[in-house]
Amino acid sequence: IDARLVGGAAVFGVGWGVTGFCPGGAVPALGLGYAETFLFMAAMIGGIVAARALQASVLKVRSV
Repeated sequence: IDARLVGGAAVFGVGWGVTGFCPGGAVPALGLGYAETFLFMAAMIGGIVAARALQASVLKVRSV
């Protein structure tokens, strides 16, 4: 157990609690057509992209 695991679990739990969506349940919920579901998916995808960019920049700095 490390800081990344604990931090990721905390962000996942807070996101689930605030939105009421688990990522696995949000995908089929898109079929219902609710704007909230689309907003959640956009925010989730944005978070994934931001996390990958941050991770890539941190790895780049560490390798220099």
